[in-house]
Amino acid sequence: MEKMLFKILILSVMIFCFSQEVLTGKLSAESIAPSTTILKINNYYVLFTTPQAPYIDKNNRFMVPLRSINDLLGGHTSYDPASKTATIQFGSHQVKFKINSTEIVTDSSTSMMDTFPVLNKNAMFVPLGVLTTQLIIHQEWDQQNKLYSLSGKELMKTPMMENVEDLDKVPVDNENAFHLLSYKLTLEKEKVNLTFTAKNITGKKLDEGIEDLNTTFIFNNGSTAIEDRNRKRPSIEKDEIVTRSKDIPYPGTIENKKIIREKLEYILFKGRTLKR
Repeated sequence: MEKMLFKILILSVMIFCFSQEVLTGKLSAESIAPSTTILKINNYYVLFTTPQAPYIDKNNRFMVPLRSINDLLGGHTSYDPASKTATIQFGSHQVKFKINSTEIVTDSSTSMMDTFPVLNKNAMFVPLGVLTTQLIIHQEWDQQNKLYSLSGKELMKTPMMENVEDLDKVPVDNENAFHLLSYKLTLEKEKVNLTFTAKNITGKKLDEGIEDLNTTFIFNNGSTAIEDRNRKRPSIEKDEIVTRSKDIPYPGTIENKKIIREKLEYILFKGRTLKR
């Protein structure tokens, strides 16, 4: 574990040596409204889950890839291609979904959904709200901010998230000082571009040096691009809305004189303040 963590840390530093962060504007609280439905699990906003960011289907259900249940929530997942059935074990409960079927089996009980799982880019996407209801995970829908939140001490206790937390040991004052309003993600050939807009919701002005609009990029080789701790942190006015843009190069290896780029797996965001 120590060797693996050291490798991730070194790669993280290398990635951010070439990254760029730009303050693209300060907006008044009235000039922008939430434009994207956003998923939040405990203190983390989830902006991307391979192979596609979480999305709302035509039945108004939040869809997430099966693998993210294992990596983010902490469930154990398996998929049987013959029957096109996924099995999710979470605590003492077991839930089964089938591709293009509205039937769901929870433990020994069968019920019907108003939507169905689909296969997208060779990944199974399942309705998150249906799953969390069956697993009795606390969930909230904030219509005004278009925010779907899951919370619980049992969530995100996964090896991937343990690595993220190990790399992110900083003195935090307020884990939820900013509300994420919207974001735009562009996956280019050699880099990831992320632009996001967040609002200061602390009810007060934030002094210089404590703002921490923090993003974590996780790639399929285990490398993790984390926040540049030495960057400037401007003061933020009460209720101020800030837009930031980041460019993150894909990590890669050279094989036969060609650069093999790694694939992006997750983007997580926290809007918080640091202790002095």
